[in-house]
Amino acid sequence: MVGMVLTGNGITAYGNGAYSLIGGDELSDAERDALQQLCRQRLDASREQRGEEVFAHRAATARRSAAR
Repeated sequence: MVGMVLTGNGITAYGNGAYSLIGGDELSDAERDALQQLCRQRLDASREQRGEEVFAHRAATARRSAAR
């Protein structure tokens, strides 16, 4: 899970059911917007390269969790 990897590497923190960027509150609005844009570009590139099936495991995991 990406959130767990980022948290393990000290990039994000998990609390109250959500992940947050460590130091994110120190970013300006422009820096935050630029970071979000970079993340979207990388996500779009991954989808283009690997197709939507890159996220198929998430749907399967959600279905298994809901069935419990």
